[in-house]
Amino acid sequence: MPPRRWIAHLDMDAFYASVELLRYPELKGQPVVIGGRRAQAPVAGPDGTRRFIRLREYAGRGVVTTATYPARDLGVHSAMGMMKAARLAPDAVLLPADFEEYRRLSRAFKAAVAEIAPVIEDRGIDEIYIDLTGVPGAQEAVGHDPHGGVRALAQEIRNNVVRRTGGLTCSVGVTPNKLLSKIASELDKPDGLTVLTLADLPTRIWPLPARRVNGIGPKAAGKLLALGVHTIGELAQRPREELVAHFGRSYGRWLHEAAHGLDDRPVVTHSEP
Repeated sequence: MPPRRWIAHLDMDAFYASVELLRYPELKGQPVVIGGRRAQAPVAGPDGTRRFIRLREYAGRGVVTTATYPARDLGVHSAMGMMKAARLAPDAVLLPADFEEYRRLSRAFKAAVAEIAPVIEDRGIDEIYIDLTGVPGAQEAVGHDPHGGVRALAQEIRNNVVRRTGGLTCSVGVTPNKLLSKIASELDKPDGLTVLTLADLPTRIWPLPARRVNGIGPKAAGKLLALGVHTIGELAQRPREELVAHFGRSYGRWLHEAAHGLDDRPVVTHSEP
């Protein structure tokens, strides 16, 4: 009998903003927006305290690169115009982006994961997929938890990321495939760990909006809404033939499989240049 397949999706929490909070720990818990210019870097006073630029002082046509969770709670999000963000969160601190530092810590967190689970698919500066299937301990039950082994392994990965980056947290979803793990990593953000199987579909996945499936974009979501499909569960109830009729053979079949949590894509460890 083959081992149970376990795929993890690891997503760093508000990555750029969290990197800046390592540099400026006094901003922890505050609304902070990343995306200013170098001239807007904080200035240290004679007593060593730093003066930070507030978003209300910004004038220009820039866009938000990212924001801390307290700023997101005020309605600020990535790719939003900075002037709009200033109206929503005028007292938020504005910091310039430092991509060299983000790349350095991106390499650090991926190296931390590879020390424990080397089969990694790089999905960008702040997220990866990890194949945990063959990693020692992943198939073990722990106590009354049949998935305790893979849960403990994912927690070890998270702890190692914190250690190797000097304090950055991540959220991890662990499921039988990439599609579900991508959704699961968002369920308990920030600093979350979620382990799901196909048996958890009705309670944890089906109540979510259909847009939460990676691959259902605005256009397809609009079409689904017009058909009365709001959630992943409602999508799962639609016959495959109906979805094929509305979305075409390939995409319609994929929608049906995705709604039922089916995805056999492998973790790809290399890419064509």
